[in-house]
Amino acid sequence: MAIDLTRFIATFFDETQEHLESIEERVMTLAASNDDPEVLNAIFRAAHSIKGGSGTFGFTQLTETTHELETLFDGMRKGNRRADAAMVRLLLDASDALKAHVARLKRGDRTGDPAMDALRVRLEGYRSGTPGTAGAAAQSKAAAPGASSMNVFRARAADPARASEIDPVLAQTLASFGDVIGGEGGVFRVVTPRGLEDLNESLAFALAPEDFVIEAEAAPAKQGERYGLFDVAEAAPEPAGEKYGLFEPLPVAEPVAPAAPAASSGEKYGLFESQQESEAKEKEQARARGDQSSIRVSTEKIDRIVNLVGELVIAQAMLQQAAGGADTQEERLSHSLGTLDRNTRELQQAVMSIRMMPMEFVFSRFPRLVYDVSARLGKKVQLRTQGHETELDKELIELLVDPLTHVVRNAIDHGIESPEERVRAGKPEQGSVHMRATHRGGSVIIEVTDDGRGLDRVAIVAKGRELGMAVSEDMPDTEIWQVLFAPGFSTAKQVTELSGRGVGMDVVRRNINSLGGSVYIASEFGQGTTITIQLPLTLAVLDGMIVSVADENYIVPLEFVSEAFRPGPADIKKVVNQAAFVAVRGEHLPIIRLEDVVEAPQAQRLNGEPLCLVVEVDQRRAALLVDGLVGQQQLVVKSLETNLHHVPGVAGATILGDGRVALILDVAAITRRHAVTARSAA
Repeated sequence: MAIDLTRFIATFFDETQEHLESIEERVMTLAASNDDPEVLNAIFRAAHSIKGGSGTFGFTQLTETTHELETLFDGMRKGNRRADAAMVRLLLDASDALKAHVARLKRGDRTGDPAMDALRVRLEGYRSGTPGTAGAAAQSKAAAPGASSMNVFRARAADPARASEIDPVLAQTLASFGDVIGGEGGVFRVVTPRGLEDLNESLAFALAPEDFVIEAEAAPAKQGERYGLFDVAEAAPEPAGEKYGLFEPLPVAEPVAPAAPAASSGEKYGLFESQQESEAKEKEQARARGDQSSIRVSTEKIDRIVNLVGELVIAQAMLQQAAGGADTQEERLSHSLGTLDRNTRELQQAVMSIRMMPMEFVFSRFPRLVYDVSARLGKKVQLRTQGHETELDKELIELLVDPLTHVVRNAIDHGIESPEERVRAGKPEQGSVHMRATHRGGSVIIEVTDDGRGLDRVAIVAKGRELGMAVSEDMPDTEIWQVLFAPGFSTAKQVTELSGRGVGMDVVRRNINSLGGSVYIASEFGQGTTITIQLPLTLAVLDGMIVSVADENYIVPLEFVSEAFRPGPADIKKVVNQAAFVAVRGEHLPIIRLEDVVEAPQAQRLNGEPLCLVVEVDQRRAALLVDGLVGQQQLVVKSLETNLHHVPGVAGATILGDGRVALILDVAAITRRHAVTARSAA
């Protein structure tokens, strides 16, 4: 009986994507690792797995191309070739082309892909020692009529009246994908191997979805179009003397003897068993994706379980509150409720952990980005990462990549100096970008630090005034750095494809804020800059403080609260513009009355002694004035945006133990709005 393989094809595409990412990640370490046999073996196994799977499904071009890669890697394992800069460039180009080809197959496009033919010729030529011929042959094939694997898309501003505002953002974002053609008539054409979905996601990060229109164009790409950041012609191997950012060519060493055969490891990559290979002790065993037993579960199923457990938590809270009115001497009931409470919390934590993913899935994308950007800018940059095992909700992991990409690009483009400038400043030629992730309470802290030139206060103040902002030299650094988040802010003297159009940190903060997080900046001129991103572990549950305001209950996320106290009349001071401050151990904090924020009816406002919650957001402290404190509880977050538009100052809602709905306050938005209002009044 014939076996229907179509039901396995989604698994094949997922595994192939993982293998390609694994190959790219390890290629970046080849030169630095001095052709470590373990790294080469891992790359060889990944290529072999792709070849085996593609052959099963009849993807002939993918099979033939990965066979050439496999042969090349095998030669490297035997010591016939070394991983110099030209080899790394070729392998990265191959990774780009293979990803684009797999994306075509995933879309159902089974037509011939000239990019695969061109890549195979380049690989054959490099392996045979005639890279120049291979490059020419590849270009010749690419130039043949109809021979193009590139996609052409047209993008424009949705509203022509806003074209002057939208067009620069379109041009900059599209340029990161390939050649941008035209711009006449407000229409930009981009030639790229990437798909429409990728472009849509990147544009939606820099612009609102309703601000732009992008659609596919049927016209074929022409010779000389780019694969990502580099021209096809440029992708041919360069002389070994050239330097590429992270890596330098290594001197030719004696051939490395191939590893001796060993017993079968029994490792499997999904459906397809990898070739039995000998390995020495695995250095990266803790991080190797294939070393852990796992199953593929659809996100919809996980979300269903998470929602059901959330309802269980709500039911448990209701039961706990109902039991509070019963005879407290009923020891058995009290014991049973305690057991239910403990088991429910443990079950919830276990289920929530299913959605958690390590930061390694984010960090693994950046060695390639740093390599490419530093090479384009003629800089030498080393990327260091720390905290790979730190876990974060899958949804946050996916939405975090674009903001971090902006931050890392800025660090290399604006922060890290050129090698010559660094030497003059007494620094090593090679700059450093350090990405670190840690847990802190109920949050994940992600830091991106560079050892570059740091922020220029004078230039930032001047630009802030140019934008009409109220800034002065007397303001502390933390206030000055806030200017960087203003829309359109840029001190770049030249507009490049990477930066200079004023699109960046404001978008980063807006997107991080939408995830319930915050962004902080610290910098020392001449020494470097640190961007800190704080995010909740998950968007599904939170520890909250229940407060009462005008007979209604509201939730303040506990991660923002540092203390609570009841101020005396002498502690509260009012100034001329009706603003009020409260004294807290010698520090005067601005008061935000929540009854004003929620626009409570005057008749429901209490005249008793208020309670102050000291909150800290964006390295600023403020005092939220509430009527009273009801309690502290772990709460299930329910989104309001499914049925309602976004409500400023409200992050979501939850169901309390008595069945009532309480709004979860967006403390970051409330404090920022108060700061803007206070500056305007001043």
